[in-house]
Amino acid sequence: MLAALLVTTAVAIAAAATTPEDSASPVDAKAAFAQLKQLEGVWEAPAAGGKTARTEFEVTANGTVLLERHTNAAMPGGGRMAAYHLDGNVLVLTHYCIANNQPVLRAEQFDPATREIQFEFMRAGTLPLPANGHMDRAKYRIVDAAHFVPEWEFFENGAKQMTETETFTRVK
Repeated sequence: MLAALLVTTAVAIAAAATTPEDSASPVDAKAAFAQLKQLEGVWEAPAAGGKTARTEFEVTANGTVLLERHTNAAMPGGGRMAAYHLDGNVLVLTHYCIANNQPVLRAEQFDPATREIQFEFMRAGTLPLPANGHMDRAKYRIVDAAHFVPEWEFFENGAKQMTETETFTRVK
């Protein structure tokens, strides 16, 4: 009985030690999140085949979550969604992917001068194996009040398979 209690306690301590809330963040997560929230509105970018990609950002939940709805008829499945929020002292993004998984990435770099935030893979929901295809990295660069450039990297079998980069202009 005591051995089971010790093992259970050790597992709980190990799990708690790896949660985002308790991890030291390498970035000023609050400043990076404040920057991302400035994207609230509607944006468009040229897409393949003369189509248009559209991204809508909405600040919700009393300012604690930024939702992104991205549509692009040139993509399989037509689009994706992401949610950004602070988890303690860490800025995280959950990507609801057309690959039918939900990677969670954490902000690992933030440069206020270039207004660039680099997100790296932490874990994923409904990802049976880490080798399965998933978004592993995302970078957002806010050029100015009317332009931003997201760059998403898709990995499979431990290697980058593609990079998606779009240049958005504010519509509203």
